[in-house]
Amino acid sequence: LLEASGGFKTEPEKVISGGPMMGQALFNLEIPVTKTSSALTAMTKDEVAVHAPSACIRCGRCVSVCPSHVVPQMMMDAAERSDIERFTALNGMECCECGCCTYVCPAKRPLTQAFKEMRKVVAASRKKA
Repeated sequence: LLEASGGFKTEPEKVISGGPMMGQALFNLEIPVTKTSSALTAMTKDEVAVHAPSACIRCGRCVSVCPSHVVPQMMMDAAERSDIERFTALNGMECCECGCCTYVCPAKRPLTQAFKEMRKVVAASRKKA
């Protein structure tokens, strides 16, 4: 598909399946494109800002932008501890995975990524039960 569309002008630093906010980074370009694929986003080194995450400063920006009205900073604490009960009590399964919290976080914490993983863990634990 990439070759058919003209390929890359320069070698991308990162390729994302979907958009830059809600998409998933691809580590292998051999992954198939399906009818549910909305886009392939290729970003150059200049477009990709890599910042090491730091400790949460409890600024509350993530809370103020959350369209699901959950508390991302507390959900992240639960996710880091793999505390399924706490994560679900904080309505972690209501997260719409939009990426707004990660985008506004001045500490550059990977909130959305952690929530996606934790939601998978919760779903798997529910299947077992």
